Amino acid sequence: MVDENGPHYFVAFQTPGPNWAKGVRYNEQPEFMKHVGYMTELQEKGITVLSGPFMEQAGGLDGVLADGGMTIFRAADRDEAMRIGTDDPTVKSGMLNVDVKMLWVPFHE
Repeated sequence: MVDENGPHYFVAFQTPGPNWAKGVRYNEQPEFMKHVGYMTELQEKGITVLSGPFMEQAGGLDGVLADGGMTIFRAADRDEAMRIGTDDPTVKSGMLNVDVKMLWVPFHE
């Protein structure tokens, strides 16, 4: 059934930025743990719905991570969503680029 008043979330697509170390796995990038720290902070504040890297092969950190990832999160409006997306220290440093989009969820549990 379509929920015409379904919730809205924001989606941050994180992709390699100009300072991405080419040929280096995502979780081995020099600033990877700064990104993980920021994502952990968002999760602890209850902002994150889902977040993680894209995968080439399943297995968590033992799998093969693709370059980039995605975060679905809550924000009051587009301005707050953009701030959340761009406050990531690895976006500020240029390791990652971010593209933030609003998502309407008419189909959900």
